[in-house]
Amino acid sequence: MNSQRFNVYPKKSFSSKDEVLTFLGKESSRLVGIPAMEFKEQLLKREEQGSIEIAPGILLPHFESPSFTQSKVLLLSLNPEVKGWNSEINNVKLVIVILLKAEEERPVKQEIAAFTRKLADDKYLDELMKLGNEYNN
Repeated sequence: MNSQRFNVYPKKSFSSKDEVLTFLGKESSRLVGIPAMEFKEQLLKREEQGSIEIAPGILLPHFESPSFTQSKVLLLSLNPEVKGWNSEINNVKLVIVILLKAEEERPVKQEIAAFTRKLADDKYLDELMKLGNEYNN
């Protein structure tokens, strides 16, 4: 993974969905320029459109915006898992957020697309859930 494109947050501890969203909102604001409240609103809006859970306990919210300064992928492993994300999702262990800058360059889109294709592999997802301190922000 291109460490410039991917920000990994291993074994973070949060007690609620709101705490996770607050943290991700602050990081998104710092990294790509989206206001933290807008991030949270967009994620909640995305959840209303359909489930963001791609496997048990693994969430993949994603957004595209012309206001992003760059594209980023945030990988947040949760320890302990967050119970009761919403009425349909429980025991969240990993949140993968894709923030795609509109009109992004083709090589960047290809890099992110290659990563998302790997998410179909259960073994790869297991490895992501085991993210340790070998990755730094």
